[in-house]
Amino acid sequence: MTTEKDSRRVAIIGAGITGLVAGWSLQQRGWDVTLFERKGHPGGSIHSVRQGGWLAEYGPNTLQLKSPVVQKLFEQLGLAGQLREAGSRSSRRYIVRNGRLVPIPTSFREMVRREFISGGGMARVLLEPFASAGKDPDESLASFVRRRLGDEVLDYAINPFVSGIYAGTPETLSVRHAFPRLYQLEQSYGSLILGSLRKRWQQRDEERFKTRLVSFDNGLQVLPERLASQLGEVRYETEITRLNRSDHGWELIANGVKSSGYDQVLLNIPLYRVSESLIEGGGEVQKAARLAVYPPLSVVHTGYHHSRIRHPLDGFGFLVPEVENRKILGALFSSSLFPGRAPADSVLITTFVGGSRQPDLASLPGDRIRELVTRELGELLGTSGEPEFYDHAFWPDSIPQYTPAYDRVTQAIDHLEAQHPGLHLIGNFRGGISLPDCIERGLSWGEL
Repeated sequence: MTTEKDSRRVAIIGAGITGLVAGWSLQQRGWDVTLFERKGHPGGSIHSVRQGGWLAEYGPNTLQLKSPVVQKLFEQLGLAGQLREAGSRSSRRYIVRNGRLVPIPTSFREMVRREFISGGGMARVLLEPFASAGKDPDESLASFVRRRLGDEVLDYAINPFVSGIYAGTPETLSVRHAFPRLYQLEQSYGSLILGSLRKRWQQRDEERFKTRLVSFDNGLQVLPERLASQLGEVRYETEITRLNRSDHGWELIANGVKSSGYDQVLLNIPLYRVSESLIEGGGEVQKAARLAVYPPLSVVHTGYHHSRIRHPLDGFGFLVPEVENRKILGALFSSSLFPGRAPADSVLITTFVGGSRQPDLASLPGDRIRELVTRELGELLGTSGEPEFYDHAFWPDSIPQYTPAYDRVTQAIDHLEAQHPGLHLIGNFRGGISLPDCIERGLSWGEL
């Protein structure tokens, strides 16, 4: 039996992963879904490219499968059999320290034995439970870590970690918005160390979902393509230029052509593209979006015959602390993570350049980027000669930065939605930027 809700119509603008999952979830609950995408393919930043024996990821390279909800989605999509878990070596990760790669310790004992942190730095960490609580809700991550754990942890642990996740810097990120779990540990327990131990103790008898690092045989783009294929209507190369609300529902205009009668609209586009010309009141969101800076980022793929690289690439990859004064943010050992990323006897390395740390480097001409990356990899990994495979993807606006004062961004979004009932802004500018976060938020929109 069809109910009134079953026949309601929803328009989703933007075929990024949040919009695709939201559309699929709503369709499962009987909604009539139409998805509009200005490009010719689904996935947003998820883009996998096969060139001969090489498989390059232009956006996310891996997915951390940490939720049974996401696992169930893969099963419902018929993708569970195509999942590939990263090799056991992926648990080993490196940091550049004093110009060379050193493994990141995985236990307190390793940290002490390898002298990853100096004696003075370790003493500062052990004093963390006695640090005073912060009082500024807009505190930066750098200030938070310096106050609780000291400068050495900030420089050689948090700084490179942040560049690997956000392509950002601790100084320009809000601890409350960008790393809410750290903020809540201090608020709830008064200590990161004691709070972590307390939470682990509380969860000791609970059944835990085993977190896995995964991808698909043909790259992560398999996921958005499967989602899009199961939606009733997807209109590619269709850019919505105006949204209007009338007594008969939402009206969308693209290239002068109107599409109307939608009960709800999910707007899954970057904040800087929300404007007054798109929707009344959108200019305030666009102004606030200046606080959610999207820094430029270059993703560079280089392939070498294994005989032309000294490092064994026995891990996930490496990150570069800012204090090391290098020209790259870090690199992934892509062919060490999953099979089929490089031809036999060759290796594929994915390097990241730019971000908030060095935005000007990301937009260098192609030949300059190639020269920079091959030089850095030669010094750090021992590569020699020119790569046998090379590919370069440039993202002029990569990842939204949850900066201090980000409340102004969320307030502008909330205000626009309050002005226009039935309009919802979704995407990685809310609730986390990671691929799993976006998937879970997309699923939650099924309860619209």
